[in-house]
Amino acid sequence: MTYKRNLTAKEKILLVLAEKGSCSLEELERYTGIKRNVLLVHLTQLAKEGIVYRGWGHFGGKTFRKYSLKSKYKEELKLDD
Repeated sequence: MTYKRNLTAKEKILLVLAEKGSCSLEELERYTGIKRNVLLVHLTQLAKEGIVYRGWGHFGGKTFRKYSLKSKYKEELKLDD
């Protein structure tokens, strides 16, 4: 099956989150190739729609935001092992 169009920014974000589980903003920027400000807009919209949730991660004394796909969407996509 060939795919004739490019993925949208939201589709790229959802695919990365589905594959990786949860990611920081910097990781999403690296994996998707989308600029930081555009990512923030789409992640805020996805959080308001209830598809993505935001949490806090701690590493090396620093706190950063982690974004994850909600489990009901993982189940719909059959991504849980």
